[in-house]
Amino acid sequence: MRVAAIVVSWNSADHLPALLASLAAQDHPDLEVVVVDNASVDASVAAVRQAQQAAVRHPVRLLRSTTNRGFCGGVNDALATLAPEVGAVLLVNPDVVLTPDLVGVCVARLAADPRCGSVQPKLLRAVPGPDGRPVLDTTGHELTTARLYRNRGEGEPDRGAYPAGEVFGASGACVLHRRAMLDDVRWRDGQVLTEDLVAYFDDIEVDWRARRRGWTAWYEPAATATHERGGAGPRRTSRVEALNLANRLLVTVTCDAPRGRDWPAILVTSGLKLVELIVTVPSALPGALRQLRGLPAARARRRELDARASLTATEVAEVHARGFRWGPWIRTWWRRIRGRAPGVAPRVRARARTTGQQPPRGG
Repeated sequence: MRVAAIVVSWNSADHLPALLASLAAQDHPDLEVVVVDNASVDASVAAVRQAQQAAVRHPVRLLRSTTNRGFCGGVNDALATLAPEVGAVLLVNPDVVLTPDLVGVCVARLAADPRCGSVQPKLLRAVPGPDGRPVLDTTGHELTTARLYRNRGEGEPDRGAYPAGEVFGASGACVLHRRAMLDDVRWRDGQVLTEDLVAYFDDIEVDWRARRRGWTAWYEPAATATHERGGAGPRRTSRVEALNLANRLLVTVTCDAPRGRDWPAILVTSGLKLVELIVTVPSALPGALRQLRGLPAARARRRELDARASLTATEVAEVHARGFRWGPWIRTWWRRIRGRAPGVAPRVRARARTTGQQPPRGG
């Protein structure tokens, strides 16, 4: 199966060499790498050019945008250039480093199950825990009854507690998608990822659209990578927080239909998240309001999805929604209120404080 790895870069020169080297080392025989540069002003393009010159087994292509198209726009631009024989697409963030067999292991899972649309590798934090044990970043997306989406296992020591199996969805930080699934969930206007979402919750929306079309997602712990995302710390720019606050609602309007008994938890958590932003990143609120201008378009997409879906949102939730655990969420919420987030590499936290630059986009 031919695989295209798509990397969307924006001022990612610090991370690209390690990622591109790990892609060059993949043992899967049929892989191409496509880097979309979203008008970077650092040395990102130079890093890609160097990888192109050094490429032996896996060719590297560079697509340069004159503007920042966001993660979703960048992915859509790359998808439009792929050859018809590409059967799977690896979406991978610049701050990820893959083990050499990751692509091959994930491809084998797609080959084993024709209804499997996405394969989630085991992502580990780049920073180990205090005891030196690797720390999980994600083992797949978990849908909760409060409609908060959890990276399953996030922040836990890797003790092998999550075996291979079906999950609600996969993190856009590193995921292998079947090309046929992406084509199947494509909107009528040609978009695969919804560009109104820009960069956050786009992977959650793909989870919903794929589940409602009958595709499954699989967690494969035999495929591993490290991801430098360290929780909320370096990501808390006003732009990121505005997108996270508004996009949760946009995805709900587009894809979901929570039951009446779920709404109290949804409303309470939404209110607490709003309080958190007022306290910690009040500059995000105007941007969130501007982002919510996309509600009419989200309702139109909802009508399109409902007309094509194989399963209702309620049927998907009955299979995948897990009871919401208030205690851990409240503790994390309180740490964010206090400006503390676990698992953030000191150099990343310091860079975010001193430059104010948005870090590489996570899932």
